[in-house]
Amino acid sequence: MKVFNLTFVRSLSHVCSLKPYKDTKWLMPNGNPTGIYVYNCIANQRVPVILNDPHIATWYSCGPTVYESAHIGHASCYVKLDIIQRILKSFFNIKIVSAMGITDIDDKIIKKGLESKTHFTNIAKQYEHEFWLDMASLNVAKPLIITRVSEHINSIEKFIQRLIDNNMAYVSKNGSVYFDTDKFSNYGKLQKMQDSGEPSDDEKRNKMDFALWKSHKPEEPYWDTPWGKGRPGWHIECSAMVSKVFGSQLDIHAGGVDLQFPHHENEEAQSCAYHNIRQWANYWIHVGHLNVIGDTKMSKSLQNTISIPDLLKSYNADTFRMACLLTNYRYSMEFSNQLMETAESVLNKFKFFITDATIYINNNATSVSAVYSDHILKNLQKTEEANFEALKVDFDTATCINNLLTLLSDTNKIIKSDPCEYCPVPVTLIVEYIVDILTKFGLKLQESEDTVLSNAMINTIVEFRHSVRLNAISSKNYELLSACDIVRDKMKSMKVQINDSHKTPSWVITK
Repeated sequence: MKVFNLTFVRSLSHVCSLKPYKDTKWLMPNGNPTGIYVYNCIANQRVPVILNDPHIATWYSCGPTVYESAHIGHASCYVKLDIIQRILKSFFNIKIVSAMGITDIDDKIIKKGLESKTHFTNIAKQYEHEFWLDMASLNVAKPLIITRVSEHINSIEKFIQRLIDNNMAYVSKNGSVYFDTDKFSNYGKLQKMQDSGEPSDDEKRNKMDFALWKSHKPEEPYWDTPWGKGRPGWHIECSAMVSKVFGSQLDIHAGGVDLQFPHHENEEAQSCAYHNIRQWANYWIHVGHLNVIGDTKMSKSLQNTISIPDLLKSYNADTFRMACLLTNYRYSMEFSNQLMETAESVLNKFKFFITDATIYINNNATSVSAVYSDHILKNLQKTEEANFEALKVDFDTATCINNLLTLLSDTNKIIKSDPCEYCPVPVTLIVEYIVDILTKFGLKLQESEDTVLSNAMINTIVEFRHSVRLNAISSKNYELLSACDIVRDKMKSMKVQINDSHKTPSWVITK
């Protein structure tokens, strides 16, 4: 196993030279092409992913501002980013050195602390703890490195001081510090320049200038600096923490699309100015919003949120992750019961197939000799190749799922053919492939732990019902068939879905 350290990773960035990409402001790194193409908001097109080391990528995600509970809008962002990281690691053999920033000093946290007469640090710790529990419940891998603003005040102060010394920032009369956007010619790189910005005041030279440091207000926490008492602005926090961990260049910076401007724009500007470089983050990955019906963004301010524990009362983590896999990470996803039911239906198709295929593979009653079907193996090979290509083009998981469903459907025709064509070897390989790829996407494919009946008892009921149903079909006893349907529906209400489409009964746990 290759051993590396962050000093080595950091030093590689100085070897990598940059060149313009098709007359845009994005600069293509010199290094090792991975074969992956990802959409880049600066180039406004897909661009090749090139790394200094073809098997190591530095990755920073903007984490939560911990003043309230996370909701499923946050969940969709972090689940989709988790899927992308898993793809890079599992399919392309890229080690991800991941970091996430936690904003634990912020206006909203301070306000909540004052209103509840609780120290702001306790507010932040409470909601950060809750956030990690929520992420674990969704099977989102925890980053290797966690940076908290409260633990990096010294780094932030030094970062700001260098910008002041380099004449890229100025101290206002009240002791606040602003980044001077007029001094940075590439401001507006990530998003077309807008006539907007942080609220104007008499302290700012330009409307687009943004606060690096906010002067002290009564009753608010503060830190002493050479330019006065106060606390850091939001944008400077990520830049300082990333620079502390990864140095002067970062491979991938990720977050929600709402952070593209002004947060990520400001990060890129102040980081380039600080390090005196042309490009700080080589790749920006932005996840689309989770909308409620009517194309409205789910947000705390609109009071239209659903908490993660509330979601998991109705649907399990695999179902939510499948919904994320069925949509493109870059675009908005409209949350609805219909979306979740579709995701659950797709998930159940895979569960039923795995169960049916396992029964088929272990069929001791068949008198047919096994055959080695080239047709099935070719379908498997085509699917493997098509899925790998789809993942190389901006992590197209929706196409992968559709390809798997096609493979599943074609294989089901063999499994359920009459007379049965017995092909245990290729069917086994297909089951292993489907389980492998879904597991690599982060699905657990496990039954719910809250089911009341044990597997043995469910098997007994399902097999008994199956025998009764076959006799009812044979004798055309419609009253008995109706009773079997009632048992099926009752079992479904208890989260056990029965599949009658095969000679041998099968069942899966739902939701």
